[in-house]
Amino acid sequence: MTSRWPRACAAWTAALASVEAERRQHEFGPNEVSHARQASLVRRFLHQFTHFFALVLWAAAVLAFVSAWQEPGQGMETLGFAILGVILVNGVFSFVQEYRAERALASLRRLLPGEVKVLRDSQVCLLPASALVPGDVLVLEEGRKAWVRRP
Repeated sequence: MTSRWPRACAAWTAALASVEAERRQHEFGPNEVSHARQASLVRRFLHQFTHFFALVLWAAAVLAFVSAWQEPGQGMETLGFAILGVILVNGVFSFVQEYRAERALASLRRLLPGEVKVLRDSQVCLLPASALVPGDVLVLEEGRKAWVRRP
């Protein structure tokens, strides 16, 4: 079985022409991590109590309290408070986890390089990382950061 590796390497050494890179930039868009507009912290915290699972738990708590009201002494009031505790604990943990994940993503964004060296028009040029397109040949050097997003 013959290897495709040498043929693939030969294809990678060909630099993109600036015209082709511009066409690909229009086709694929900028090489950036998209930012979603964030709601306020209070709104995101309250959202943890209104998703589907939380709504099911709210309904169970209401049913427990209604049952305790109709037939007192069955322990349903305790169950209702336990369910409310689960809703609260779940909401707080979910909010903290989501907040930490967002902070980690923000930290990763700060680590991304601002500029990268690429081979374009058979010359090494320094471009903004957002100008990278699929097919660009990156020039990697020790100590330099390189990052690309997959289309």
